[in-house]
Amino acid sequence: MKRIKQKTNKKLLFATPVVAALAVAVVLGVSFTVYAISRNVSTIGNHARVATSGVSIIEDSDPGFGKKEISFYNNADTNSPVLLRIGYSETWSDNDNNVISNIGSNSANVVTKTWTNEFAQRFIDGGDGWYYYDRTLAPLDSVQVLSSIALNDESYNIYNYDLSFRFEAVQADSAAALELWGKTVTVENGVATWQF
Repeated sequence: MKRIKQKTNKKLLFATPVVAALAVAVVLGVSFTVYAISRNVSTIGNHARVATSGVSIIEDSDPGFGKKEISFYNNADTNSPVLLRIGYSETWSDNDNNVISNIGSNSANVVTKTWTNEFAQRFIDGGDGWYYYDRTLAPLDSVQVLSSIALNDESYNIYNYDLSFRFEAVQADSAAALELWGKTVTVENGVATWQF
């Protein structure tokens, strides 16, 4: 019987554990790299600022009827022009501060309000209780709307008259006016063109 010598490949036997060790090292290295990448997350802050509008009302009035100068002033220090809308209400009350709801059919004519030309020409009645300024109000700029009030019927002198203003301002941007007021406006070169 002839004996067949089997060759053992010592190189293969030696290479298999080395390849296996390298494979394990690569897998561990990859998982470490993936872990390191997923843990190396940095946060970058967004330091954007929103322009603010700081509009205030300025009143220079005599007590009672007479001089009543009402202006709106953009005191914003951010160089942000604004869109402005104003409204007003009139109430009569007795000496106990009870509001009188029915003071007479001609109560609208009892007090004369002397509006400025700026109000008469530049504020548009929106039909919703607001008057919309057809310009943008630049920073550190103001617009006067009223000069005086006068009582036309002295029989109403026993009552107290109150003229109150309300106002709102948004950044001079058509998207802001649409979102906050639901009004469409085109703003270009300081002119606000309202669409009612």
